[in-house]
Amino acid sequence: MSIDYFELSEKYRPKKIETLLVAEGPPPSGKRYFYLPTKMNSDRDIRNYRSLPATIFYHYFKAIPNSIEDYELLLLRLKERNIFLIDILDAPLKIRDRSFPNGVNKKNYDILISKIPKLKDKIHDRGISVPEDRIIFLLARTIYKKELVKEFPNSKFFRWIDFRLSYAK
Repeated sequence: MSIDYFELSEKYRPKKIETLLVAEGPPPSGKRYFYLPTKMNSDRDIRNYRSLPATIFYHYFKAIPNSIEDYELLLLRLKERNIFLIDILDAPLKIRDRSFPNGVNKKNYDILISKIPKLKDKIHDRGISVPEDRIIFLLARTIYKKELVKEFPNSKFFRWIDFRLSYAK
């Protein structure tokens, strides 16, 4: 199964984006994606739930979907609130890898870093116009935060756990 990440995300894109969430990239397995509804474990302790959907849904709705239908409803609620997610990377890329020194695949990490200076163009090319202070970077890891701050000094930056545990009202 090959996922068309762009097409899936466009289905849930608001007409006017007021908050742009930016994540690292699609999951490295290539089988899942934020905009591909799936059943999740709503009984799991949110403090230890390390998925991007759990992070975003809990932050905005204090909810975790327990069915594909509930997941899709939460995606539609994000769209209604004019919230949209894009990734720095367009395709899955495994960065965290225990078989490498410090648990990081340096080659793939360097690819991620090389995409950061091009991210403003990517946002523009997708027809997204949002003030920089309405861009929120959701960081799976903070080792490249300085590169992001250099390009997006007025944006917000959150580690997943911090975003997940801070409920938006």
